[in-house]
Amino acid sequence: MRLLNHLCFYCFVLAILFVSRPASAQTTSAPIPADSTVTQQVDYAFLPALAYSSDLGLIGGGIMSRYKFEDGIAPFYSYLHVNAIISTKGLISSSFLFDKPRFLGKKQRFTSEFYVSRFLQSQFYGIGNYAPLPDALQDSSDFYFYRSFSTGIELLLRRQVLKHSTKNKLDIYGVANFEYRTPWGNDNGQYIIQQQPLGVDGMRAISLGGGLVWENRDSEFEPTKGNYAKAGIKVGNSIFGSSADYFLFESDVRAYTHFFLLKKITFANRLSFQHSSGNVPYWLLPELGGEETMRGYPENRFRDDNTLLLNTELRTWLLEFPEYDVRLGGTLFMDIGRTFANKTAFGDVIGDLNYTFGFGGTSSFFNNNFILRGDVGFSGEGYGIYFTAGYLF
Repeated sequence: MRLLNHLCFYCFVLAILFVSRPASAQTTSAPIPADSTVTQQVDYAFLPALAYSSDLGLIGGGIMSRYKFEDGIAPFYSYLHVNAIISTKGLISSSFLFDKPRFLGKKQRFTSEFYVSRFLQSQFYGIGNYAPLPDALQDSSDFYFYRSFSTGIELLLRRQVLKHSTKNKLDIYGVANFEYRTPWGNDNGQYIIQQQPLGVDGMRAISLGGGLVWENRDSEFEPTKGNYAKAGIKVGNSIFGSSADYFLFESDVRAYTHFFLLKKITFANRLSFQHSSGNVPYWLLPELGGEETMRGYPENRFRDDNTLLLNTELRTWLLEFPEYDVRLGGTLFMDIGRTFANKTAFGDVIGDLNYTFGFGGTSSFFNNNFILRGDVGFSGEGYGIYFTAGYLF
């Protein structure tokens, strides 16, 4: 589970502060003609946060995003995201993300992410467990919850190999991952200890991989038209120092279009499929549930060898105040998917899908690239409330 997922549980924010600072400079590796300038702009977005959620308790922390823009480099020159949060239910987590589209002065994009997290109420509902949760156990933190510590780093290098126009491009990427997780301080009264999944005693997963990305969206932060597609693999092996040998495949296809019905409305869809085989640690198995996948189910509610997921949303800005650079909007959404074991017949997969639906609100203050989103999702087992930064996809 990625650290940024923890930010999804905010129910309200008491303090929001954005600071934007434009700057102009002349920067180049060669002498610039007297009549030529390269314009740079640096924008900051700060979010000191105080919030509450039934899953995490009272939450405090902060998020900082730094965008640097330069003429001729899209979507930005560099992007830095740092967050740190703590909760009364035992979550302490922090992450650092750096993204540079033009790495070493070449048309190649480098992204690095580091995270560390300790949580006293991680959730484990079993592998291949599709039965409804018993009512008496749904709210039992002593049974489905457990203590865990995790840390990891991901390094990704992406390079353009084909470009048809300004927006249409095909990239190839390589990725290296190091991840470590260990449950700790748990006893036989908890489900994860009873089930003993691979990795329950602590395990490191080190993998190398790569894949392809097709991109022609009109924006990374707020797409209203275009498409995005990604397919890739990761291979973990003891040769790299991994505790287990495994294979992971992931694919993600997104489509955006818009129409006008009193307001401009964006119709956004994401179809994703994940597959795993080999000795896969339980926390790397494909999973569904929570703010990242199926809003309304608990996080990690379903785990198995494979996942199939469709997210569909209608998005619009209801009120806009250009003179103050403020926008307020709303969303309607539905999430459809399920997990399933290897060798399951396709008819059985699509014949037993899980559904969630819901609505949300969005806002943007002083910086159009920094969007706040709140969602309420409903499922057959309850509901979830999520507050985070950025669209789901």
